[in-house]
Amino acid sequence: MSLNKVVDEILRKGEERKREIIQLGQKERDEQVLQADKKIQENRQKAEKRSEAKTAQMEQQELSSAELESKKTLLAAQRKVMEDLRSQALEELASYPSDKRKKVYSKLVSKAKKELGDCYVYTNKADKPLLQLPSGMTSGGVIDCAGGLIFESKDRTVRLDYRFESILDDVWNGKIREIYEKLFG
Repeated sequence: MSLNKVVDEILRKGEERKREIIQLGQKERDEQVLQADKKIQENRQKAEKRSEAKTAQMEQQELSSAELESKKTLLAAQRKVMEDLRSQALEELASYPSDKRKKVYSKLVSKAKKELGDCYVYTNKADKPLLQLPSGMTSGGVIDCAGGLIFESKDRTVRLDYRFESILDDVWNGKIREIYEKLFG
């Protein structure tokens, strides 16, 4: 073989090898591009799912927050209605006609006399003239209240509280659930 042929053969083989290397490189590049595209798509889908989940979570949190705020507002309004109703009941008790109050006080005095015997009697300034105290019962003074009486034993160890506020509190606390149900179902 002549030297030219050897050189031509080497060049031809080099050219073939170059084409093989280029084809192999292009094939690897195409595979890498496909893998990268696939990875990009996977990441995009994961990001979209995370975004959708985050959006759904945020929507749920907003809805829950709005519901909670709505419940707070409703409860505050209901509490206000209950407080107003209680105040109105106390005002009605306080404006009870004096002749009827006198009868109520007479019954309370008799009851306290049986329970305590001789005792002190406290009332508000406006109701003091309505009291007719039997012997052994002494006016203990004036108290700040809407109406009603407080009886205190002579040794000051026992108190019977029949102020309108106390009576209303007892009834109110015993019936608050029933009152609430009637008002708000």
